[in-house]
Amino acid sequence: MLRIAICDDQPSERELLSRFLRAYFAAHPYEYILTEYARGETLVDDYEDGLVSFDLIFLDIYMDGMLGMEAARGVRRFAPRVPIVFLTTTPDYALESYDVCAYSYLIKPLNGDKAAALLARFLREEFDGRQKTLLLREGGKGRRIAYREIEYIESRRNVLLVHLDNGEEHRVYAKLSDVERELEGHGFLRCHQSYIVNMDRVRTVEDDFLMLSGARIPIRQRGAKTIRADYFEYLLAQAELTRI
Repeated sequence: MLRIAICDDQPSERELLSRFLRAYFAAHPYEYILTEYARGETLVDDYEDGLVSFDLIFLDIYMDGMLGMEAARGVRRFAPRVPIVFLTTTPDYALESYDVCAYSYLIKPLNGDKAAALLARFLREEFDGRQKTLLLREGGKGRRIAYREIEYIESRRNVLLVHLDNGEEHRVYAKLSDVERELEGHGFLRCHQSYIVNMDRVRTVEDDFLMLSGARIPIRQRGAKTIRADYFEYLLAQAELTRI
């Protein structure tokens, strides 16, 4: 079930977006629940009280009372990962939106084609991505980790160290080749005998991969040119998919 919030102090704007969402999901096989807010304070209070947890938030920047940017900062205290899409009449806040890790923004009045492209990207990258998980068995316990939360995987003899984007590290007994097969086609690259990287978490590539966490992951010398080419090909493909 996809949980979506619209926070906008203008009833007409909320109705316009909700109509778009109803039409979009009538043509796409996703069940969803839509919650509307007229004030940013109420949205933040609901998060603080533990009453809500959304998969996507559409948040107007210019509202009476708490502005959208302030509301986003409030939400981030309780939901650091939830994708936030700002609704605005001007792109002036685009740079500031990076401070709260906004997923994107839409310019009012709502453009249906751009909104549909953004929603399709969100479903592909975020919502569907969270449904794809890697089962990690640690002793007699097991837990599932979303593919998108994995930054890189390191093999040390018969132990794998799975490094997550939040700094957590999990030790599991498995073969890197088995994990490589499971992750194939999901944005991961075997760049070394002992490493697999999540290409979406790569900051730069030169002699090695510099990850967003600051970790440096070696690239094997044999086939290094092909590995870099595979990475840049992936970047180009992603750029085409995310163009809206």
